[in-house]
This record gives sequence, C-alpha cells and structure tokens, in this order.
Amino acid sequence: MRKLLIIISFGVIQSGWLYAQNGSSGGNVQIPIGRQGFHDNIDKEQAEALKFGNKGVEKPDVVKVSDDRSLNLQVTNALIKQVDAMQNEIELDSALDHRLKIKYLSGLQQVLKDYNTKRAYGRINPEEAPAMVAAYRNMMKANVAGKSILPYVSSLSWEAGERIIEPFQDNVGYKDAKVEMFGKFAFENIETIMPKLGPYLEYPITDSIIAVVARKNPNQVLTYATSYTPTASAIRRNRDPLVQTIVSIGRSNQSTKILPFIDEILAGRATVSDLEKAVENDEQYFRQMVKTTIQLQKRKVDGEQILGMKAMNDNMKAKALRYIREVNDLHEEPAPVRFRIVKDFSPEELYYLIINGQEELFTSSYTNHAGAGMYDQMMARMKPPRGDSLLLLVSFDHFKKFLAMAAGFNTLDHFLKSMDASNSTYLMQKFVRALEKTEDLEDAVDVANSFGSIRDEKLMALLRSEVQSNFAYVSKKKDRRGIVIYELLSSLVAPEGKNGDSAWARQMSAKLQLPPINFVEFNSLQSDSGRIYQQVFFYGDKDGQDSYGSFMGNFPSSDWKVSKNAHWTTISSIKGKPTTIFANNPIDEPGDKEAISKLGEYLDEKGIHPTIFIHRGHSYHVNTTLDNLQSTARIVVLGSCGGYHNLAVVLEKAPEAHIISSKQVGTRWVNEPIIRSLEDQIRAGKNVDWVNMWASLSKKFAGDARNKPLFDDYVPPHKNLGAIFIKAYRQIMKDEK
Repeated sequence: MRKLLIIISFGVIQSGWLYAQNGSSGGNVQIPIGRQGFHDNIDKEQAEALKFGNKGVEKPDVVKVSDDRSLNLQVTNALIKQVDAMQNEIELDSALDHRLKIKYLSGLQQVLKDYNTKRAYGRINPEEAPAMVAAYRNMMKANVAGKSILPYVSSLSWEAGERIIEPFQDNVGYKDAKVEMFGKFAFENIETIMPKLGPYLEYPITDSIIAVVARKNPNQVLTYATSYTPTASAIRRNRDPLVQTIVSIGRSNQSTKILPFIDEILAGRATVSDLEKAVENDEQYFRQMVKTTIQLQKRKVDGEQILGMKAMNDNMKAKALRYIREVNDLHEEPAPVRFRIVKDFSPEELYYLIINGQEELFTSSYTNHAGAGMYDQMMARMKPPRGDSLLLLVSFDHFKKFLAMAAGFNTLDHFLKSMDASNSTYLMQKFVRALEKTEDLEDAVDVANSFGSIRDEKLMALLRSEVQSNFAYVSKKKDRRGIVIYELLSSLVAPEGKNGDSAWARQMSAKLQLPPINFVEFNSLQSDSGRIYQQVFFYGDKDGQDSYGSFMGNFPSSDWKVSKNAHWTTISSIKGKPTTIFANNPIDEPGDKEAISKLGEYLDEKGIHPTIFIHRGHSYHVNTTLDNLQSTARIVVLGSCGGYHNLAVVLEKAPEAHIISSKQVGTRWVNEPIIRSLEDQIRAGKNVDWVNMWASLSKKFAGDARNKPLFDDYVPPHKNLGAIFIKAYRQIMKDEK
C-alpha cells in the first residue's frame, strides 16, 4: 500500500485510536496507528519485489519476472494493485476486529516476504504471484465465512502455497490443506522427503510416498526401516512388495552393502545370506559391485528397469573416492607407494574408479610421465591393450563420461589409437549419437566439454560431421529437443575462431543469443547502493580452517576493514570501489552449517543479495554451498567439483552466473591468486575480463612447476563449454515455452 499519507491531528482520534489515512487506492481509508506498522511492512515487501530485474531503475513501477511485458504486468497487478486493494478490504471489513485485521495483514506480509526470499534463492517460479495473491484473498474470505480453505490450495505449487495456509490454522480445512500441500512437496522432492514424514505418518498418502521413494532411492527407505523411529513402523507395515523386500534386507547387519543388489534378490539370483558372504571386506565388496554393475548395465540396455542402480552407483562412487583420495594424498610418494592400493585391480575395476572420480581425480593420479596413473595401468593390464575391448567389457557403461574425461586429461588420442580405425570412428559416432533420448543433459554436456579439449583437427572434423548428421536426423523426425541440442553443439564445434579467445567468445555470444561469455560487466555486480556484495563458504574440517587462514591473508589493513562475530567475518574495502565480503567462520562441524545458516538469515534480514559466491571446500560440502546460492549470482567460484550436476544446479538457480570450476580438487595455491585477481579488478571498477585475467594468471604460474599443473585444471567461464551449452539450451527452451 504505497503512497501512504500519515495525518496526525486531534481531529482523527476516535475511540482511543490514532489514525493514519491511506490514499493509495482512490479512497480515504483510516488506519489506526496500531496497525500502521503492519501496512508499512507490506509496503516494504512490495518495494523489494519491484527491485528484482530492475537494477538501475530509480523508481521501478513494474515487477519484472520475464521478458514478456504482458506477464510482468499481470504479476505487478497482483503484487501491487491487488495487495493494496486487499489491505483496504481488511481495514474496511467491519466483521473483523483489531486482532483479526492484524492476523490477516501479518499473513499477507508473510506471503510477500516468502515470495521475495524464495525468488532471491531461485526456489519459486516468480510467475506464480497472481495465483498466490488470489488464493490468499479467497482463503481469507472463506475463513471469515467459516468455510474450508482446502479448495484454494489445489492450484498452487508447494513453494507458492507453503506459507499461505499458515495464518488459517484454526480453519476447519487447515489440516487437510496441510496434508495436500505436503503431498505436493513430497512428490516434488522424493529424494529428500523421508526426514519430513514424521507429522504425516498416519495419513494414507504416506504409504504412497514411501513406495515411490523405494523405487527412486531404496537406500533412504532402508535407513529409516532400520532406525528406532515412528517412520520405521510405517515402513514395516507398508504392503508394497518392494518396500517389504527392503525391510527383509534391513534385518541383515550388512544391509547397506547388500541393498545395491536388490535387483538380484528380486530376480531370485541371489539371497541375503549369499550376499553377506560376498561383501565381507571393502576390496571384495568393490569388486562385487563392479561385477554386478556390468550385469545390470546389460539388463538396462535390454530395456529392463533397474531399481538398485542408483544405490549401486552411490555406493560405488563412495568406495571409489576412498581409493582415489588415498592415491591423491600420496601424490609426493614414489609410484609403487602411491598406487599400492590399486595394484591388483582389473582394467574394468580401474575404469569404474576413473568414471566415479571425475570431481576429485588429480591429473597425476589419472596419468603421469611414469606411466603409473590409473588410466595408464588400466590400459597396460588389458591383454591386448585395446580400448574397444575395454568398453565391451563394461557394456559401454558411462562411456561418454569416460571419453570426455579422456579428452580433458589429453589421453583421448591414445585411447582411440589403441583400436582399429574403423572402431574408433564408430566409437566417436556413438559418442555423439542419441543425446536427445537421455533424461537430462549430462551426456550432451560431456560431449560439449570434450570439444574444448580435443586438438586433433581430423577428429574434430569427424565430430562436426557427426553432429550435422544427427542434426539432420532429429530435424527429419521434428524432435525439438534433439534439434536444439545438436544445433547448439554445432555452434560450439564450429571451426571459426580459436576456442576460448575474445573473438570466439563474441561470436558464440551472438550466435547463441547469450550475454557476453568472456566478461562480466562491473555494474551488473553492484547492488542498488553501488556496493558489491560477496559470500564465501568455509567448512569446519582442517582443510577448511587452513583455507580460511590463507584466505584472510589477502586483506591487508591498509586496504580492508575486517570485523568478526561468532558466526561470520565481514571484510569491507577501504580503497577503490566499495565491496563487502561475508565469510562464515570455519567452526568445527556441525557448527560450520549453523554459521552458514546464521549468515544467510542476516543477509535475508538486511535484504543483501550477493553477486559473487565462492566455495572453499571439498566436493562433499558443495551441496551446502549450492543450497545457499542466490539468483543474483553473477560469478560463482567452485574451486572444485565442476561436474554436470553442479553446473546444472548453479545455472538453475542463477541463470546469468559465470562459473569458475576445476577438473579436480581445488587448492588454495590456485584459489588465492584467482581471488586476488578478481578483487583487484572489482576494486578498480573494471569489467571482469576472463580472457585477460586468465592470460595474466597463466604468466604468473608459468614458472611455478609445482602449481602450474593444478592451475591448468581450472576452467574459466569463457572456456566452460558445458556451462555455455546449458545456458544456451535453457534460454532457447524458455523462449519457446
């Protein structure tokens, strides 16, 4: 309710109340001063909604949620005009006493605040605003009339309706509305729903939820089935056959190791007691997983639905990372010591170590001059050392990821030359084919990433030809998803320009209709006040505490002011353009998560939306960082974990983000120079030019024999072809929608 005119005089005192006057909607509505603060809070949230997408506009009057002006006007009408009108309705309704008016005004403010906060973190479709405002108005009217609010929740998503129903807890339909909203949340968040089932265990919908979770993630059902919680009882009484099989597995003391073999149990090819013997020690367990995964992959290729594949992949990745981390940690030791843990592994077992180590595998752990790397040993142990025979052994499981990694580690040429030319040609054709048939973009992104690493022009010519051939095929079928995928790949693999230089980047930006990919404009990083805000995430393990100490050495008192409280450190520039960095303190786990949460609450309360986010931690911490990423992010420094899923999450939440990532575990010896270079450009008020910045950093590391290989594994935004592909794909599909 904007444009409030407050009139304070003896003439407007009635019944002991001091009144203000509202002239925002064409009438004089007298507001007791006792409720004026509630209206002010609503006005603040309306003003916050107007800020999004209107950077640099002094007095925005349209809430921008898309490039569609008609849609923007609909959202603006809902959040501004209709909310103003609702405020007036509440004040003019003689059936409402002071307490109820405060209740409905507070609820309205919370709806707007929830919308703004979720929009900042990319957790809501901002186009739902009209439906939210209409639903709140209808619920309010139903509640006043003593009717149920249930009919008005069906049209809302969980994100939109979660907080809307809370002011109506005394309503006859509140409990049913709560259950319906929970059902929406549950089926949209099957992967993470189990911990939230507690209050809903007695409702029939819970049985259906558990059955769906069992098919998506049996391991979660097993975890709760073997716990001493009310959820365990709900699982045990569930009559779904798959759930009951999981319950039977849970009776074994080796249950978590046995679960990935659930398909074998369901098919009658194995029993729980048989598997207990087969998984007695870690090495035997890993080998059994490899053997079974290859069999499951063959069945999957034949069209069977494999229930335990995710659990198998998760368990295998966890076990593989244990081996990889040990090899990485021994990087300064002689090869016999460093690779001792994998000295007896078969070629297919080494293959599965490699494809599960994308996010953490050191270059020297993969291949090295001594020929002792995992790839080197894998090929040496093949008799004969043929790559096509290896892929046949593993039924081509994740072969596109393997080839993309081989390209990134510069072993693709060696791998292809290990087989007959006709087979290598067929393999690369298969590498590019059928990308339109996958559930997500992971394979397409792997192909895109490989383009940035291949230097063999003959091979690139083959890939260009195959991309064009597949483009023609999907065009003939009128497969729109396939057309977009192959058209984008065709652009990325085009021969003009040098991949990653400024001219190439300008060509790609124009061709893909993207904002600049080789630089970030300085003014896009500034808040409305002109200050640049950054958030850095640290974790409480030793590595995180060491990284924090190293990081703080970048801010001399002559240039920066540093203050610290119990949960976070605030670093503000004294010289140059104003910038403030918020870094949570690396408190011992689990205190680090609390510190991140407290900092997030502070930023939300102050309406601070950082544009630069920096992750400083291992791969197993990255999900926490990504959960706290805001839609305002323009630069995201992962420092590690540059895999598809992380790129996809970043760009889902922050579509305009430029991403720096690494092919392996990040190191402060590289992170610090990158961050210093970034801060120098920002304080100088310059655009962040990735091409120039990387050229300068390359010169710096040229004489550093120890850290240059580590720096070479970092991928700057203008060379991050996977991220560029995802951005362009989503932009095209969004525009068409």
